[in-house]
Amino acid sequence: MPKEKERRDAPAENEPEATSPAPEAESPEEQKAPLDEMDILRQELEQANVQAAEYHDQWLRTVAELRNYKKRIQQERETMVRQANAELIGHLLPVLDDLDRAIESLPQNQQDQTPWIEGIQLIHHRLRTTLQQHGLQVIQAIGETFDPYYHDGILFEEVDLERDQEVLQELQKGYKLHDRVLRPTMVKVGRAMTSPGKAPDKEPLETTAE
Repeated sequence: MPKEKERRDAPAENEPEATSPAPEAESPEEQKAPLDEMDILRQELEQANVQAAEYHDQWLRTVAELRNYKKRIQQERETMVRQANAELIGHLLPVLDDLDRAIESLPQNQQDQTPWIEGIQLIHHRLRTTLQQHGLQVIQAIGETFDPYYHDGILFEEVDLERDQEVLQELQKGYKLHDRVLRPTMVKVGRAMTSPGKAPDKEPLETTAE
């Protein structure tokens, strides 16, 4: 009996031994998952870079627009100031003309003898200096070639051919404010003499009626 029990307890020689289960192989989806996550992160990074570039470009455009706006406002302000100055100075020109004529009409031997004459000269000097400080300039005329932009020809005198279109006399001073003509100079202009039956070399200037 004991031997039979031992035989029953002993494992059969031909019976295969139990083996532990083999680990399951990763599916293709699980192997591909880390690669997919890297692609997603790379795409998100590229999108973030593109968006950052767009924001930077928008910021640059906004800064440029702001600078242009400030420049435009400054130019408009300067233009308004110049227009206001031009209107005011234009109203003061007749006063300056009267003072010029008053000084020019004084006899040479009386210009510095009386206090009231000295007072008029001082007012004339201060007024002209103040206007010059604000950009008023006298338009040069005598001896210059006639330019309808700067000169207003109201009288004409026949001259030699070489003095044709030359400004001979200044009848009223002209002024410009900075680069803008405020009032053209009234002048007498030379016009070349022509032989009878010969057409003039240049078109005659039109006289302006007072």
